[in-house]
Amino acid sequence: MKFSIPVSEAHVRTIRDPNHEKIRIVHALVNVNDLPHDIPLDPDPRAPKMTGAVPKKIVKSLESNDGIFHLKNRGITISAKESEYDNKRNVLNLLIPEGEEQFGILDGAHTYECIKQTVQREREKQNGAEASAEPGSEADDSRVLPAQYVHLEILEKIESNLADIAEARNFSIQLKAWTLANYRDKFDWLIDALGGQSARGVIRVSENDPQPVGILDVVQVIGAVNPFLFPEEKPAIEAYKNVGKILQAFVDEHDRYQFKKLAPVARDIMRLYDHVRLHFASKYNAPDEAGRRGRWGKTKESKEAKGRRGSRSKATYYFLDSSGPVKGANPIDKGFSIPLISGFRVLLEDRNGSVKWLADPIAFFDKYGTKLVRTVMNASDAKDGDPHTVGRDSQVYQQLTSEVRRWYLESKFEKGK
Repeated sequence: MKFSIPVSEAHVRTIRDPNHEKIRIVHALVNVNDLPHDIPLDPDPRAPKMTGAVPKKIVKSLESNDGIFHLKNRGITISAKESEYDNKRNVLNLLIPEGEEQFGILDGAHTYECIKQTVQREREKQNGAEASAEPGSEADDSRVLPAQYVHLEILEKIESNLADIAEARNFSIQLKAWTLANYRDKFDWLIDALGGQSARGVIRVSENDPQPVGILDVVQVIGAVNPFLFPEEKPAIEAYKNVGKILQAFVDEHDRYQFKKLAPVARDIMRLYDHVRLHFASKYNAPDEAGRRGRWGKTKESKEAKGRRGSRSKATYYFLDSSGPVKGANPIDKGFSIPLISGFRVLLEDRNGSVKWLADPIAFFDKYGTKLVRTVMNASDAKDGDPHTVGRDSQVYQQLTSEVRRWYLESKFEKGK
């Protein structure tokens, strides 16, 4: 799908990424009347929620028509396959393929929806009920809020880095700063379950703390393996797509999703997560049932993961050994590791209010890890090696969960013989 957005030549700039020559970044200030109404929201991990304080503040700022909305708002970030500025027509052209999840609005979906709804509402006020055309469409050329602009950041050719970018952009200042500060006491039981004082030396609760592991990462992992939040029939896809939603479930005042029941196995879950990532490549390289070996170092996924900033820190594991961090050689994207460990929630059983393992999760992965990893990588092959797309595919989660359940039952049957 091609989008043509009117932009003054004075209000658009293009730069090339200093580390990735293929990536281009376009910055544009666009009048809110000219914003297209049907840009896909697929890459944004957080679906826009149009109720609450934040959308109200955005709408109020827009309605003021004070001419500084673009200075007060972070704007909208878009992943595009191609972008081109036509300086003869003063139009910014964006190519966003329809139905491909790696293209579209990456961050700023709330701002986008607020602009759409506010502009439409103001047009209806101005023109009456007959003005029902969508914002940005040729059928409606009425201009409202003429002083308000929005900052668009267009990222071109970022597909191979999309998972990291989407995650970083959506761990927003708002989420990290005041939300985490407000919920600080909610994390105490989990940190105690993960080792108490030693865990406090590793887990970062506030944005500016020096510890290497963010509490949101921990909550995300625990949430992915929470059988009360994600029963067997419900894919744990939100654990990857929407960490803000997992956080809200975690801090629920009444613990509706029974996170605290996981205290006895919380450290096992984090150890499993690190163990899976540390041995992911070796399990991929191990021979399958037909004797075929993988070559992780030759894969597109491996090369791209190593080329990303922070790859060394992503291959450092803090929950394997109490004596200190373990350094691995192969960073593994969350789009692969989160779906894989989510399947292990079927090995958790609630026995009289206490959650226990039906089987040792580490031993289970050591035995069946090659099958699980190959399942993930087969899905990646079908999606052009894109971990972000794998992490958002409900079928991948369902397949991994089914396989963990099947192999557990088969192992029990074999023992019964």
